[in-house]
Amino acid sequence: MDGDEQGRSAHSEAKGQARKRAERSGQDPGRGGLLLFRLENLFSWSEHVELDRAGDDSEDLDAAKVADDLDHLSLSRQRQKKGGGLKLDLDLPAAEFDDIPLGEGIRLPEWDHRRQQLLADHVCLQPMLPRDAQPAPLPDALAAIARRLRRQFESLRQQPQWLHRQPQGTELDLDAWLDFSVERRLGACSEPGLFRERRQARRDLACLLLADLSMSTDAHIDNQHRVIDLISDSLLLFGEALQAVGDRFALYGFSSLRRHQVRMTQLKSFDERHDDRVRGRIRALRPGYYTRMGAAIRRATQLLLERKERQRLLLILTDGKPNDLDRYEGRYGVEDTRQAVLEARRAGLLPFCITIDREAADYLPYLFGSQGHLLINDPAQLPVRLPQLYRQLTQRQG
Repeated sequence: MDGDEQGRSAHSEAKGQARKRAERSGQDPGRGGLLLFRLENLFSWSEHVELDRAGDDSEDLDAAKVADDLDHLSLSRQRQKKGGGLKLDLDLPAAEFDDIPLGEGIRLPEWDHRRQQLLADHVCLQPMLPRDAQPAPLPDALAAIARRLRRQFESLRQQPQWLHRQPQGTELDLDAWLDFSVERRLGACSEPGLFRERRQARRDLACLLLADLSMSTDAHIDNQHRVIDLISDSLLLFGEALQAVGDRFALYGFSSLRRHQVRMTQLKSFDERHDDRVRGRIRALRPGYYTRMGAAIRRATQLLLERKERQRLLLILTDGKPNDLDRYEGRYGVEDTRQAVLEARRAGLLPFCITIDREAADYLPYLFGSQGHLLINDPAQLPVRLPQLYRQLTQRQG
Protein backbone atom coordinates (compact mmCIF):
# COMPACT_ATOMS: atom_id res chain seq x y z
CA MET A 1 0.00 0.00 0.00
CA ASP A 2 1.51 3.38 -1.05
CA GLY A 3 1.51 6.56 1.01
CA ASP A 4 -1.70 7.97 -0.52
CA GLU A 5 -3.64 4.76 0.17
CA GLN A 6 -2.39 4.67 3.76
CA GLY A 7 -3.49 8.26 4.24
CA ARG A 8 -6.97 7.57 2.85
CA SER A 9 -7.32 4.46 5.06
CA ALA A 10 -6.36 6.40 8.20
CA HIS A 11 -8.75 9.21 7.28
CA SER A 12 -11.60 6.72 6.77
CA GLU A 13 -10.91 5.05 10.12
CA ALA A 14 -10.91 8.40 11.90
CA LYS A 15 -14.27 9.34 10.37
CA GLY A 16 -15.73 6.07 11.66
CA GLN A 17 -15.03 6.99 15.27
CA ALA A 18 -17.60 8.84 17.39
CA ARG A 19 -17.29 12.60 17.19
CA LYS A 20 -16.42 14.54 20.33
CA ARG A 21 -17.61 17.95 21.35
CA ALA A 22 -14.55 20.19 21.54
CA GLU A 23 -13.74 23.74 22.45
CA ARG A 24 -10.65 25.92 22.12
CA SER A 25 -9.65 27.18 25.55
CA GLY A 26 -7.68 30.42 25.69
CA GLN A 27 -5.65 31.16 28.83
CA ASP A 28 -3.88 34.23 30.11
CA PRO A 29 -0.18 33.29 30.44
CA GLY A 30 0.02 35.40 33.56
CA ARG A 31 -2.69 33.43 35.33
CA GLY A 32 -1.46 29.88 35.04
CA GLY A 33 -2.38 27.39 37.71
CA LEU A 34 -4.41 24.35 38.57
CA LEU A 35 -8.12 24.10 39.28
CA LEU A 36 -8.78 21.37 41.81
CA PHE A 37 -12.28 19.99 42.07
CA ARG A 38 -13.97 17.12 43.80
CA LEU A 39 -15.25 14.81 41.11
CA GLU A 40 -18.54 13.48 42.39
CA ASN A 41 -19.77 15.89 45.01
CA LEU A 42 -23.41 16.79 44.91
CA PHE A 43 -22.44 20.34 45.78
CA SER A 44 -19.06 20.72 44.12
CA TRP A 45 -16.27 22.92 45.38
CA SER A 46 -13.18 24.08 43.57
CA GLU A 47 -9.95 25.86 44.34
CA HIS A 48 -7.43 27.60 42.07
CA VAL A 49 -3.83 26.74 42.88
CA GLU A 50 -0.92 28.79 41.47
CA LEU A 51 1.02 25.94 39.94
CA ASP A 52 3.06 25.67 36.74
CA ARG A 53 4.40 22.32 35.58
CA ALA A 54 5.64 22.64 32.04
CA GLY A 55 7.91 19.62 32.12
CA ASP A 56 6.91 16.35 30.49
CA ASP A 57 5.97 13.39 32.66
CA SER A 58 5.81 9.74 31.73
CA GLU A 59 3.34 8.86 29.00
CA ASP A 60 -0.08 7.72 30.20
CA LEU A 61 -0.63 4.39 28.48
CA ASP A 62 -4.40 4.58 29.07
CA ALA A 63 -4.79 8.13 27.76
CA ALA A 64 -6.43 7.00 24.53
CA LYS A 65 -9.00 4.90 26.41
CA VAL A 66 -9.75 7.77 28.80
CA ALA A 67 -10.15 10.24 25.93
CA ASP A 68 -12.50 7.81 24.20
CA ASP A 69 -14.79 7.85 27.24
CA LEU A 70 -14.94 11.65 27.47
CA ASP A 71 -17.85 13.49 25.90
CA HIS A 72 -16.21 16.94 25.88
CA LEU A 73 -12.59 17.86 25.08
CA SER A 74 -10.90 21.22 25.69
CA LEU A 75 -7.69 22.31 23.91
CA SER A 76 -5.28 25.08 24.82
CA ARG A 77 -2.45 26.76 22.87
CA GLN A 78 -0.65 27.98 25.96
CA ARG A 79 2.29 25.58 25.63
CA GLN A 80 4.06 23.77 22.85
CA LYS A 81 4.94 20.80 25.04
CA LYS A 82 2.64 18.55 26.98
CA GLY A 83 2.11 19.85 30.51
CA GLY A 84 3.06 17.75 33.48
CA GLY A 85 0.40 15.56 35.07
CA LEU A 86 -0.70 15.75 38.65
CA LYS A 87 -2.21 12.55 40.04
CA LEU A 88 -4.38 12.68 43.15
CA ASP A 89 -5.38 9.41 44.77
CA LEU A 90 -6.92 7.98 47.91
CA ASP A 91 -5.53 5.09 49.87
CA LEU A 92 -7.07 2.49 52.13
CA PRO A 93 -6.40 2.79 55.87
CA ALA A 94 -4.25 0.28 57.70
CA ALA A 95 -6.03 -2.99 58.50
CA GLU A 96 -6.32 -2.19 62.22
CA PHE A 97 -8.25 1.00 61.42
CA ASP A 98 -10.25 -0.22 58.44
CA ASP A 99 -13.67 -1.86 58.53
CA ILE A 100 -13.77 -5.57 59.32
CA PRO A 101 -13.71 -7.91 56.27
CA LEU A 102 -16.22 -10.77 56.21
CA GLY A 103 -14.61 -13.79 54.58
CA GLU A 104 -12.82 -13.76 51.27
CA GLY A 105 -13.55 -11.32 48.48
CA ILE A 106 -16.20 -12.24 45.91
CA ARG A 107 -15.27 -12.25 42.23
CA LEU A 108 -17.81 -10.61 39.94
CA PRO A 109 -18.01 -9.85 36.22
CA GLU A 110 -18.05 -6.39 34.67
CA TRP A 111 -19.51 -5.21 31.35
CA ASP A 112 -17.11 -3.81 28.75
CA HIS A 113 -19.24 -1.85 26.32
CA ARG A 114 -16.43 -1.67 23.75
CA ARG A 115 -16.18 -5.44 23.47
CA GLN A 116 -19.90 -5.92 24.16
CA GLN A 117 -19.18 -8.69 26.65
CA LEU A 118 -18.95 -9.45 30.35
CA LEU A 119 -15.39 -9.69 31.66
CA ALA A 120 -15.46 -12.72 33.95
CA ASP A 121 -14.07 -12.33 37.50
CA HIS A 122 -13.00 -8.77 36.69
CA VAL A 123 -14.02 -7.22 40.03
CA CYS A 124 -13.30 -8.21 43.61
CA LEU A 125 -16.03 -7.26 46.08
CA GLN A 126 -15.24 -7.45 49.79
CA PRO A 127 -18.13 -7.73 52.30
CA MET A 128 -17.36 -5.74 55.46
CA LEU A 129 -18.71 -4.71 58.86
CA PRO A 130 -18.25 -1.17 60.24
CA ARG A 131 -15.39 -1.13 62.74
CA ASP A 132 -16.05 0.06 66.29
CA ALA A 133 -19.83 0.03 65.75
CA GLN A 134 -21.50 -0.26 69.14
CA PRO A 135 -25.20 -1.04 69.75
CA ALA A 136 -27.10 2.23 69.88
CA PRO A 137 -30.76 3.23 70.14
CA LEU A 138 -32.66 5.30 67.63
CA PRO A 139 -31.61 8.99 67.98
CA ASP A 140 -34.05 11.12 69.94
CA ALA A 141 -34.40 13.51 67.00
CA LEU A 142 -35.98 10.71 64.92
CA ALA A 143 -38.26 9.27 67.61
CA ALA A 144 -41.44 11.20 66.71
CA ILE A 145 -41.10 10.53 62.97
CA ALA A 146 -40.40 6.85 63.68
CA ARG A 147 -43.57 6.50 65.79
CA ARG A 148 -45.68 7.98 63.00
CA LEU A 149 -44.10 5.68 60.39
CA ARG A 150 -44.64 2.62 62.56
CA ARG A 151 -48.36 3.39 62.87
CA GLN A 152 -48.67 3.88 59.11
CA PHE A 153 -46.85 0.67 58.25
CA GLU A 154 -48.58 -1.42 60.91
CA SER A 155 -51.85 -0.63 59.14
CA LEU A 156 -50.44 -2.29 55.99
CA ARG A 157 -50.00 -5.51 57.95
CA GLN A 158 -53.70 -5.48 58.83
CA GLN A 159 -55.03 -4.65 55.35
CA PRO A 160 -56.61 -7.59 53.50
CA GLN A 161 -55.22 -8.50 50.11
CA TRP A 162 -56.63 -10.05 46.96
CA LEU A 163 -55.71 -13.71 46.51
CA HIS A 164 -55.87 -14.68 42.84
CA ARG A 165 -56.55 -17.99 41.02
CA GLN A 166 -58.42 -19.55 43.92
CA PRO A 167 -60.62 -22.67 43.48
CA GLN A 168 -63.44 -20.72 45.13
CA GLY A 169 -63.95 -17.13 46.11
CA THR A 170 -66.18 -14.08 46.16
CA GLU A 171 -65.40 -12.78 42.65
CA LEU A 172 -64.47 -14.10 39.25
CA ASP A 173 -60.75 -13.73 38.40
CA LEU A 174 -60.91 -12.43 34.82
CA ASP A 175 -57.19 -12.96 34.13
CA ALA A 176 -57.46 -16.57 35.27
CA TRP A 177 -60.54 -17.11 33.07
CA LEU A 178 -58.71 -15.71 30.04
CA ASP A 179 -55.68 -17.97 30.60
CA PHE A 180 -57.98 -20.97 31.11
CA SER A 181 -59.83 -20.26 27.84
CA VAL A 182 -56.59 -20.06 25.87
CA GLU A 183 -55.23 -23.26 27.43
CA ARG A 184 -58.50 -25.11 26.70
CA ARG A 185 -58.30 -24.12 23.02
CA LEU A 186 -54.72 -25.40 22.89
CA GLY A 187 -55.68 -28.67 24.56
CA ALA A 188 -53.41 -28.09 27.54
CA CYS A 189 -56.00 -27.34 30.18
CA SER A 190 -54.93 -27.65 33.83
CA GLU A 191 -56.97 -27.62 37.01
CA PRO A 192 -58.54 -24.14 36.97
CA GLY A 193 -58.47 -21.66 39.80
CA LEU A 194 -60.93 -19.14 38.45
CA PHE A 195 -61.84 -17.00 41.43
CA ARG A 196 -60.31 -14.39 43.66
CA GLU A 197 -60.97 -13.57 47.29
CA ARG A 198 -60.03 -10.69 49.55
CA ARG A 199 -58.73 -11.81 52.93
CA GLN A 200 -55.92 -11.42 55.40
CA ALA A 201 -52.62 -12.64 53.97
CA ARG A 202 -49.01 -12.22 54.93
CA ARG A 203 -47.04 -9.94 52.62
CA ASP A 204 -44.70 -12.06 50.51
CA LEU A 205 -41.94 -9.53 49.83
CA ALA A 206 -38.19 -9.10 50.31
CA CYS A 207 -36.32 -5.81 49.87
CA LEU A 208 -32.60 -5.01 49.80
CA LEU A 209 -31.62 -1.35 50.14
CA LEU A 210 -28.17 -0.45 48.78
CA ALA A 211 -26.81 2.94 49.89
CA ASP A 212 -24.01 4.89 48.20
CA LEU A 213 -21.30 5.65 50.80
CA SER A 214 -18.80 7.27 48.44
CA MET A 215 -16.74 10.34 49.34
CA SER A 216 -19.31 12.70 47.80
CA THR A 217 -21.61 11.97 50.75
CA ASP A 218 -19.22 13.97 52.93
CA ALA A 219 -20.61 17.15 51.30
CA HIS A 220 -22.67 19.52 53.48
CA ILE A 221 -26.25 20.37 52.63
CA ASP A 222 -26.32 23.08 55.32
CA ASN A 223 -24.16 24.24 58.21
CA GLN A 224 -25.05 21.25 60.38
CA HIS A 225 -25.76 18.30 58.11
CA ARG A 226 -23.89 16.31 55.49
CA VAL A 227 -25.31 13.98 52.86
CA ILE A 228 -24.06 10.97 54.85
CA ASP A 229 -26.12 12.17 57.83
CA LEU A 230 -29.26 12.15 55.67
CA ILE A 231 -28.43 8.67 54.40
CA SER A 232 -27.93 7.42 57.94
CA ASP A 233 -31.26 8.91 59.09
CA SER A 234 -32.97 7.43 56.02
CA LEU A 235 -31.68 3.94 56.77
CA LEU A 236 -32.71 4.20 60.41
CA LEU A 237 -36.28 5.27 59.61
CA PHE A 238 -36.54 2.77 56.75
CA GLY A 239 -35.68 -0.03 59.17
CA GLU A 240 -38.29 1.13 61.68
CA ALA A 241 -40.99 1.20 59.00
CA LEU A 242 -40.23 -2.24 57.54
CA GLN A 243 -39.93 -3.80 60.97
CA ALA A 244 -43.45 -2.55 61.71
CA VAL A 245 -44.99 -4.06 58.58
CA GLY A 246 -43.09 -7.33 58.95
CA ASP A 247 -41.44 -7.39 55.51
CA ARG A 248 -38.10 -9.16 55.16
CA PHE A 249 -35.33 -6.70 54.36
CA ALA A 250 -31.57 -6.15 54.26
CA LEU A 251 -29.47 -2.98 54.41
CA TYR A 252 -26.05 -2.54 52.75
CA GLY A 253 -23.73 0.31 51.82
CA PHE A 254 -21.06 0.39 49.14
CA SER A 255 -18.05 2.31 47.88
CA SER A 256 -14.99 1.40 45.81
CA LEU A 257 -11.35 2.09 45.07
CA ARG A 258 -10.73 0.59 41.64
CA ARG A 259 -11.96 -2.82 40.56
CA HIS A 260 -10.04 -4.87 43.14
CA GLN A 261 -11.45 -2.94 46.12
CA VAL A 262 -15.24 -2.76 45.88
CA ARG A 263 -16.45 -2.52 49.47
CA MET A 264 -19.94 -3.67 50.48
CA THR A 265 -20.78 -2.82 54.07
CA GLN A 266 -23.26 -5.12 55.78
CA LEU A 267 -25.61 -3.16 58.03
CA LYS A 268 -28.36 -5.76 58.26
CA SER A 269 -28.57 -9.09 56.46
CA PHE A 270 -31.87 -10.81 55.77
CA ASP A 271 -31.22 -13.24 58.62
CA GLU A 272 -30.50 -10.58 61.27
CA ARG A 273 -32.99 -8.90 63.56
CA HIS A 274 -33.45 -5.16 63.32
CA ASP A 275 -32.20 -4.06 66.71
CA ASP A 276 -29.76 -1.69 68.42
CA ARG A 277 -26.84 -3.61 66.96
CA VAL A 278 -28.03 -2.74 63.44
CA ARG A 279 -28.79 0.85 64.45
CA GLY A 280 -25.27 1.15 65.84
CA ARG A 281 -23.75 0.02 62.53
CA ILE A 282 -25.80 2.60 60.65
CA ARG A 283 -24.75 5.37 63.03
CA ALA A 284 -21.10 4.37 62.57
CA LEU A 285 -21.15 4.89 58.79
CA ARG A 286 -18.35 6.96 57.25
CA PRO A 287 -18.05 8.26 53.68
CA GLY A 288 -15.16 7.24 51.50
CA TYR A 289 -13.85 6.41 48.03
CA TYR A 290 -15.82 6.08 44.78
CA THR A 291 -18.99 4.60 43.24
CA ARG A 292 -18.50 1.37 41.26
CA MET A 293 -22.22 0.80 41.16
CA GLY A 294 -22.40 -2.14 38.76
CA ALA A 295 -20.54 -4.54 41.06
CA ALA A 296 -22.65 -3.56 44.07
CA ILE A 297 -25.88 -4.10 42.11
CA ARG A 298 -24.69 -7.53 40.92
CA ARG A 299 -23.91 -8.66 44.46
CA ALA A 300 -27.23 -7.31 45.74
CA THR A 301 -28.95 -9.22 42.93
CA GLN A 302 -27.25 -12.45 44.05
CA LEU A 303 -28.45 -11.93 47.63
CA LEU A 304 -32.03 -11.24 46.54
CA LEU A 305 -32.12 -14.26 44.25
CA GLU A 306 -31.44 -16.44 47.30
CA ARG A 307 -34.78 -15.33 48.73
CA LYS A 308 -38.00 -17.32 48.19
CA GLU A 309 -40.42 -14.38 48.42
CA ARG A 310 -42.63 -13.71 45.41
CA GLN A 311 -41.76 -9.99 45.20
CA ARG A 312 -38.12 -8.93 45.42
CA LEU A 313 -37.29 -5.24 45.41
CA LEU A 314 -33.82 -3.72 45.00
CA LEU A 315 -33.58 -0.07 46.08
CA ILE A 316 -30.44 1.95 45.28
CA LEU A 317 -29.91 5.19 47.19
CA THR A 318 -27.28 7.52 45.71
CA ASP A 319 -26.22 11.14 45.36
CA GLY A 320 -24.34 10.90 42.05
CA LYS A 321 -23.52 8.94 38.91
CA PRO A 322 -21.32 5.82 38.77
CA ASN A 323 -17.60 6.55 38.83
CA ASP A 324 -14.26 5.27 40.04
CA LEU A 325 -10.59 5.62 39.25
CA ASP A 326 -9.33 3.72 36.17
CA ARG A 327 -11.71 3.30 33.23
CA TYR A 328 -14.91 3.49 35.29
CA GLU A 329 -15.07 7.26 34.96
CA GLY A 330 -17.33 8.28 32.07
CA ARG A 331 -19.25 6.06 29.70
CA TYR A 332 -17.65 2.80 30.84
CA GLY A 333 -19.15 3.08 34.33
CA VAL A 334 -22.54 4.16 33.03
CA GLU A 335 -22.75 1.24 30.60
CA ASP A 336 -21.67 -1.30 33.22
CA THR A 337 -24.27 -0.03 35.69
CA ARG A 338 -27.01 -0.13 33.04
CA GLN A 339 -26.06 -3.71 32.18
CA ALA A 340 -26.22 -4.71 35.86
CA VAL A 341 -29.72 -3.20 36.13
CA LEU A 342 -30.84 -5.11 33.03
CA GLU A 343 -29.44 -8.34 34.50
CA ALA A 344 -31.43 -7.75 37.71
CA ARG A 345 -34.64 -7.16 35.75
CA ARG A 346 -34.14 -10.28 33.65
CA ALA A 347 -33.73 -12.25 36.91
CA GLY A 348 -37.19 -11.11 38.04
CA LEU A 349 -36.18 -8.33 40.44
CA LEU A 350 -37.51 -4.79 40.59
CA PRO A 351 -34.57 -2.32 40.69
CA PHE A 352 -35.42 1.27 41.61
CA CYS A 353 -33.06 4.21 42.22
CA ILE A 354 -33.61 7.15 44.57
CA THR A 355 -31.27 10.10 44.16
CA ILE A 356 -30.72 13.67 45.37
CA ASP A 357 -28.41 14.52 42.46
CA ARG A 358 -29.90 17.49 40.60
CA GLU A 359 -28.17 16.39 37.40
CA ALA A 360 -29.75 12.92 37.55
CA ALA A 361 -31.98 13.61 34.54
CA ASP A 362 -28.85 13.46 32.37
CA TYR A 363 -28.16 9.78 33.10
CA LEU A 364 -30.71 8.02 35.36
CA PRO A 365 -33.39 7.49 32.66
CA TYR A 366 -30.74 5.66 30.63
CA LEU A 367 -29.69 3.54 33.61
CA PHE A 368 -33.05 2.70 35.19
CA GLY A 369 -35.70 3.73 32.66
CA SER A 370 -38.20 6.55 32.91
CA GLN A 371 -40.24 4.74 35.60
CA GLY A 372 -37.31 3.25 37.50
CA HIS A 373 -35.99 6.23 39.43
CA LEU A 374 -37.01 9.20 41.55
CA LEU A 375 -35.26 12.54 42.13
CA ILE A 376 -35.85 14.11 45.54
CA ASN A 377 -35.30 17.82 44.98
CA ASP A 378 -35.07 18.70 48.67
CA PRO A 379 -32.39 16.44 50.18
CA ALA A 380 -33.65 17.17 53.70
CA GLN A 381 -36.86 15.27 52.84
CA LEU A 382 -35.02 12.05 51.98
CA PRO A 383 -35.44 10.29 55.38
CA VAL A 384 -39.24 10.70 55.24
CA ARG A 385 -39.72 10.21 51.50
CA LEU A 386 -37.84 6.90 51.36
CA PRO A 387 -40.34 4.88 53.47
CA GLN A 388 -43.23 6.56 51.63
CA LEU A 389 -41.75 5.53 48.29
CA TYR A 390 -41.34 1.95 49.51
CA ARG A 391 -45.01 1.87 50.49
CA GLN A 392 -46.06 3.10 47.03
CA LEU A 393 -43.83 0.63 45.20
CA THR A 394 -44.96 -2.39 47.18
CA GLN A 395 -48.65 -1.51 46.95
CA ARG A 396 -48.26 -1.09 43.18
CA GLN A 397 -46.74 -4.56 42.97
CA GLY A 398 -49.22 -6.24 45.31
